[in-house]
Amino acid sequence: MSPEQARGEELDQRSDLFSLGAVLYEMATGRLAFGAGTTAVVFEAILNRTPVPVLRLNPDLVPDFGWITAKLLEKDRRLRYQSAAELRADLKRVKRDTDSAGVATSTVGIRRTTSRRTRTLAAAAIGCAVLVLLVGFSPRRWRQQLWGGLASGRVHSIAVLPFVNASADPNLEYLADGVTDGIISSLTRVPELRVMARSTVFSYKGKDTNARKIGKELNVDSVLLGRIAQRGDTLTIQTDLVRVDDGSELWGDQYNRKVSDLVAVQGNIAQEIYNSLKPRLTGQETSQLTKHETEDPEAYQLYLQGLYYWNKWTESGFKKAIQYFNQAVEKDPNYAKAYAGLADTYNFMGDSGYETPQQVWQNAKSAAMQAVKLDDTLPEAHISLALVRENYDWDWPGAESEFKRAIQANPNSATAHQWYGDFLTKTGRFDEAKTELKKSQDQDPLSLLINTSIGRQLYFARQYEAAIQQLKKTLDMDPNFVPAQHAIEAAYAQNGMYQNAVGERQKVLTLSGNPDLAATVGEDFRKSGYPGVLQSSLEGLREVSKRGYVPPYNIAIIYARLGDKTQALAWLEQAYKQRDSKLTYIKIDPAFDQVRSDPQFQNLLRRMGLTQ
Repeated sequence: MSPEQARGEELDQRSDLFSLGAVLYEMATGRLAFGAGTTAVVFEAILNRTPVPVLRLNPDLVPDFGWITAKLLEKDRRLRYQSAAELRADLKRVKRDTDSAGVATSTVGIRRTTSRRTRTLAAAAIGCAVLVLLVGFSPRRWRQQLWGGLASGRVHSIAVLPFVNASADPNLEYLADGVTDGIISSLTRVPELRVMARSTVFSYKGKDTNARKIGKELNVDSVLLGRIAQRGDTLTIQTDLVRVDDGSELWGDQYNRKVSDLVAVQGNIAQEIYNSLKPRLTGQETSQLTKHETEDPEAYQLYLQGLYYWNKWTESGFKKAIQYFNQAVEKDPNYAKAYAGLADTYNFMGDSGYETPQQVWQNAKSAAMQAVKLDDTLPEAHISLALVRENYDWDWPGAESEFKRAIQANPNSATAHQWYGDFLTKTGRFDEAKTELKKSQDQDPLSLLINTSIGRQLYFARQYEAAIQQLKKTLDMDPNFVPAQHAIEAAYAQNGMYQNAVGERQKVLTLSGNPDLAATVGEDFRKSGYPGVLQSSLEGLREVSKRGYVPPYNIAIIYARLGDKTQALAWLEQAYKQRDSKLTYIKIDPAFDQVRSDPQFQNLLRRMGLTQ
């Protein structure tokens, strides 16, 4: 990257010549001209620091090579080589002189091995530079070809960090996030490359992007950094792929495209990245990397906006996501991935209790089936349909078949492995569930949801101490993650650690803006123990139910823990009638161990197809 590029100025061929100078510098010295480190540190070096002269690092180079490299790396482009032809003339002259010196030296027969090696390297660098200028100039891609073979043997994993929104408009944040998502999605489609999933890389959003530090934390070989800016209808996307072990740049490029080309450019970036790690792509791999779910740029931007709000995981976010996904399929009725997004949003609206199952079930099902109909190879479509089959149809064989189809379509999908693991947990296949959740965690180690799922799987397997330890680790990542707080409260209570359970409940209430209610919970515990806390919680849910939907399963759990079997079974029956998705945990939930042998409970399991 040239100084003018770092400043966001207009570029010309002199910027490319600067990049070539950086390549020649590294070839001749084995060091990066401007060092490694964070993007900010490298930018500062490019703008303000002069590299150590090549002759000081490698005294055996011919002197002319030193001043050629220095002229290429001039900060002021007016002092740089002005054209490739000017540079080519100097390089040819130096190459001719170097070749002549080599012939003369060989006649003497006495030469140091180190000098021969370094002069040979210099000659190779000059020869490569001349060849580049003769056959066509793209320094970043040329650098990739020079060093790609060396890299490909060691680079097997990548983290795509959230692209920085370099536009002045914060409303374009969805675009930066969407490009990041699109590249991750493309890269996961091909084998032989472990790709960190979205939840993990987005935990670094807005933080210092020290590629080497983050790469080591995530145990990956390479890290992609990116910036995106929109000016009018033009997008500028800057990418840099950094090798973690030494901080060198494996590949990088700048794309200046129309907004309407956004779908294509994401595929191009993914292909360039994968090609830098594996120089020869098969036709199938290329097809997977450059696959477009839609050719309509407006539909794609609407989808990205829907995805942006979906990832907020709030009621208002889900509602906005539905609006945008609907607009996307109106623009492109064949957009399978937008239908899958619509299905997932309805699924989680119901599962989170924001809407009744009756309000979302059919919408989720029709959207998921349409997604599969439009693109039977799309893993997201099969995941969406699997969740409908599991949570609302209670079609267990059908759900498992869809999960397996999704994993077959994309074995690297952390989401597919996560939800299949959750499915296996519900059916009591704990060892298989543990395996799937571990695969999911390998792809997405910092996902709060996946780490919570692992803790819940241990809880449902009655491994309460292990569950508590896992959920503590999850809360160490984010002490305010409510699903993990609810899960650890249940594990504490089931393990007889009622003081700890009450403490977790108080934290949730305080974080939700109810410190007075948190104090009341503490008072209830002092007066009546944990049953007093449960009784107050039951009264609170009754009040909430007057204003909105409360899943009957949540009420059944409280009655079961209070030892009221009759009411527990009655509310489970209500959950069955309402198709409450939480009822799918009934087979393995320890809260119902005291009523498990009751004929009414066993009959409910049979009606749900969960007796096997």
